[in-house]
Amino acid sequence: MDRTTFTIIVAAFAVLVLLAMWLGWRRRSRRDADVIGGVAPTGELVAEFPNAAYVSTTPAGAPMDRVAAPGLRYRGPAVVEVRTDGVTITVAGEQPVHLPAARVLGSGASGPRVGKFVERDGITLLRWLSEGRQLESGFRFVEADDHHRFTAAIDRIAAAPKDSPAPADEQTSTTQEDA
Repeated sequence: MDRTTFTIIVAAFAVLVLLAMWLGWRRRSRRDADVIGGVAPTGELVAEFPNAAYVSTTPAGAPMDRVAAPGLRYRGPAVVEVRTDGVTITVAGEQPVHLPAARVLGSGASGPRVGKFVERDGITLLRWLSEGRQLESGFRFVEADDHHRFTAAIDRIAAAPKDSPAPADEQTSTTQEDA
């Protein structure tokens, strides 16, 4: 096999791999298009986190399966506002995501997740419901104090889950330090 043939075969393989990745992302985006919905919370501001790093949103108990919901598709710097009637997440370059307090289940901590590999309990979680699915949105805070303030604020507004309890697995753990 000469060099030209080899180059064409490698280029064709690379194009097929990129096409498969693109088609998979489109399918995932269509699957998760209806995950987000809600009106911007207008209640009293409980806490604001202007320097949060959004990591990813995954189904509860599946930290390596990204949810491609509008506004939460990509990792990046984020502003999180916790209000008495819900949470607003604004990832840089994305539309804000509004979660009513009735859909917020609580907070937690996790180790490695899709999009970020960190130490044990290095990612702070926001657990919430969407269309009958329990989801976890992960954030990374530089200051440990922000982690504790976030946990306290989320636990303050969290609605008690009535139908399905939050899953308890080895990857996630609920923190009750500031509750």
